[in-house]
Amino acid sequence: MVTEWVLLPVPQEDYAELRQMVEYRQLQRGKAPSPSMEELSGDELTINMARRAALDRHKAWPVNALQRLSEGATLTAQRWATVMDLCARRPGRMFATEEVSVKTGIPINAWRDACRKVGAHLRKHYPEVPRWEHKPIAGAPMWPLVTISGRKLKMPDQLYVGITAEQANRWTSVR
Repeated sequence: MVTEWVLLPVPQEDYAELRQMVEYRQLQRGKAPSPSMEELSGDELTINMARRAALDRHKAWPVNALQRLSEGATLTAQRWATVMDLCARRPGRMFATEEVSVKTGIPINAWRDACRKVGAHLRKHYPEVPRWEHKPIAGAPMWPLVTISGRKLKMPDQLYVGITAEQANRWTSVR
């Protein structure tokens, strides 16, 4: 089995100890103690880092807000609930717009429309959800799913959506 390397920012004072631990465990497995230059420069590390950063920035919604979204009567809420069901089955995995359409039966343009409308929908109906802290969207309601551009994932330029484990647990508890 090939070692899949991921980037992990650590405090400088812990670096030597953690590096030694990883090298020791890799040698116990009969593997190289550190990644090769090819493994370090590969797109997979960059992609994984972008995906992890997007997931790490996301804050879980309160259960009562997820409950209301789950029961929402608007087309936007219903589409989002359907896609959240899909994502909640595989927390941490990112689904492209085309894949969302195929797996949910929501036409691509209908899903794109739901994404365009969700900001106004959240501002109107979900004042208690977490807010973005970074510019240019600081203060805007955080979407219930993690989103990332395909460009950042070195994938086709589509919107990719996923869900954190915590949000998935909360979502499945109200479904």
